[in-house]
Amino acid sequence: MGPKEDRARGEALFEEICGAPAAAGAGPFLDMTIEHVFGRVWSRDDLTHRDRRLLTLAILCTLGEYSALEIHMRQALEHGHLTPEELHGVVVFVGQYAGWPRGSGAFVTACRVIDAYRAAQAS
Repeated sequence: MGPKEDRARGEALFEEICGAPAAAGAGPFLDMTIEHVFGRVWSRDDLTHRDRRLLTLAILCTLGEYSALEIHMRQALEHGHLTPEELHGVVVFVGQYAGWPRGSGAFVTACRVIDAYRAAQAS
């Protein structure tokens, strides 16, 4: 596969994983993210998207990256990778290893995402 294929595959996976289209011409950092992270890494066959999502949630929680964590939590629910109960379980588990402040921030984020998800499902 070449750069054009990596780009096309990356754009499709970026939209699926992040829930928004990849911005064309947004700069070299986003280009690399789309082509490499999504076009080459997320597209591999060795792990499922659910597996990658769980790993991503754990890493983002540990780093305290709550804005990216919120995106991945929302998409995990939207794509059926996790149920609200499983998402809470992830936060409880990771929080024990990442520490209370990070777990607490992830819990607040998860509650907000789950409440919005349930409200959307009810309407």
